[in-house]
Amino acid sequence: MKMKLALATIISIATSSAFAAPKLYGEIDASLDYLPEVNANSSDRDVWKINSNSSFLGIKGEEKLTEHLSAIYLAEWAFYADGDKTDWSQRNRYVGLKDDRFGAIKVGKHNTPLKDLSSPVDSFNNYISNKADITGIMTGENRVNNVVVYDSPELAFNGGNFEASVLVATGENKSKGIEDDNRGGVNVAGGGLGDAWSASLSYSHPLFLVGLGYDKAIPSDFLGHGLLNSSDTETQVDEVFAAANTVRVIGRLTPIEGLALKTLYQTSKVADKKGNDDAAINIDDSQGWLIGAEYKLPNQSKWTVKAQYSQNSTSFKSNAVDFDAKQLLLGADYSFTKQAKVYGYAGYSTFEQASAKDKQPVAGTGLEFKF
Repeated sequence: MKMKLALATIISIATSSAFAAPKLYGEIDASLDYLPEVNANSSDRDVWKINSNSSFLGIKGEEKLTEHLSAIYLAEWAFYADGDKTDWSQRNRYVGLKDDRFGAIKVGKHNTPLKDLSSPVDSFNNYISNKADITGIMTGENRVNNVVVYDSPELAFNGGNFEASVLVATGENKSKGIEDDNRGGVNVAGGGLGDAWSASLSYSHPLFLVGLGYDKAIPSDFLGHGLLNSSDTETQVDEVFAAANTVRVIGRLTPIEGLALKTLYQTSKVADKKGNDDAAINIDDSQGWLIGAEYKLPNQSKWTVKAQYSQNSTSFKSNAVDFDAKQLLLGADYSFTKQAKVYGYAGYSTFEQASAKDKQPVAGTGLEFKF
């Protein structure tokens, strides 16, 4: 009886509270992928895979404090619909203040502003467990621990809006180097706030979007092999983890209704930081680019067809030949509602250095549900 009374009291207080309830949201995305392999030096290994593609669960909320000021919070956790990995790795999470006139300050763990620039232009974002998008071959797709982020308000100009974002990070220990935390994020080097930082500026208009981003000493992966299904690669090039200085430029054009043309260009240099892989000292630079298009079929608004080509070339300070990664993907989406869609795709990737070349075709289909 006492337990029932206590529970009733808690529910009564919660429902009568002036505080806004948090919003529960998330996404479940799983796909069936076929990755045949042709090896020159070992037996072929065709693989069928069930992949979880950035499935996550989150809570967020906003509480009005004054006429213009609100407290804001968000926390997200990744889970794996295929059951292959341990659930609840960390995604964005923060607490902060937002002013309608001056913007928002957030403290916690967050995507870099440069990373967020890829979302409007990467049509195959998160496909095949994040290996088919630019994360698989380019630097710059990072979420950083121990950060303060400032997001500007939208500033109207000539029919569009300017937005800016700045992230500053601390490694919290001067003697500690960069590291992958193996929980969905990276730690920067150094103990000062601003030892590593990222910023972006974008302008969105009904006809186009342009954006510019910069990372300073943000830990990232160089020499990515994308979705390559191989235990014995021809190129013999290993991925390198190092702090990176990266410049990224994006553009999206909508010349006619239903059609979006997309592009991205970036260049990265290794920043000399403690914790870099030893092989990083030999990397000169990494240059990547992307072109793509999406078209919503007229009179068939539930259907969208899309195509994308991306490439990244890494050069070395020694006499080593450049390492080139190239990916071509074609696909189609059918949206039942804004929350649910089914999709299919096919693609081909190559990873080469001099005469050594790895080749990887792929085909798959998946279902995405947002809530």
